[in-house]
Amino acid sequence: MKKFYFLALTLIPFFGISQSIAVNGGFESFTGSTPDGWTLIDSGITTEEETTIINEGSKSLKVTVTTGDQGNTDFRQTINVTAGIEYTYSVDIYHLTGDNDARVRLYIDGYENYSDPSTTDSWQTVTTTFTPSVSGDIEVGLRFYDVSGWNGSSVIYVDNLLVTDPTLSTKNFETAEFSVYPNPVTNGFVNIKTTSNDAINVTVFDVLGKQVVKQTLTTNRLNVSNLKAGMYLLNIEQNGASTTKKLVIE
Repeated sequence: MKKFYFLALTLIPFFGISQSIAVNGGFESFTGSTPDGWTLIDSGITTEEETTIINEGSKSLKVTVTTGDQGNTDFRQTINVTAGIEYTYSVDIYHLTGDNDARVRLYIDGYENYSDPSTTDSWQTVTTTFTPSVSGDIEVGLRFYDVSGWNGSSVIYVDNLLVTDPTLSTKNFETAEFSVYPNPVTNGFVNIKTTSNDAINVTVFDVLGKQVVKQTLTTNRLNVSNLKAGMYLLNIEQNGASTTKKLVIE
């Protein structure tokens, strides 16, 4: 189990083959007990932020299932898709020993694969692919199902909900070509070092995708002193290559 503070090398939505179009799928941002960006939370479940059982970042989503009525346990948001593109949908699920009498089912414009509640006390990834026939808005999310032994309540943890679009891929830096430090940032400045002396285009987004900083650097030093403490996404572009990393400001 990892907490991300330095270089966050497995940030899949923004680093690697493609980018995620799901909002706040890492569940790093909450308003009260509700994860930001999620528009449907049925009354048969309750949600809250979790800071101990996490797979990536500093938080995950804790879901308490309170009903065996599966039609009242959905958790969704709306995304926009393009016809003919194959999207990959994946999510990390954690079941507890002794409290594994419910399971998770993927939803992406229809119900797909399930988590395995017999896999406990470790993270498992549930995934599927989806190719829409029509462009437009669809819903993506989860549904929670009771299984044998259901006692009326079950806790499940969710992290890294990703809907990746291969058309958003970019040429990326290799890991060895750059470094970002310090991370977490404690003095208002972050250093971005690459193997080239050319200008670096830097954009910082909050966890909801709002751009909060955009600069072209010639000194490898970014001033983030105006940003509040929290988790951000740092996008770095240089000479046609790009990558995005999690950035923690304390």
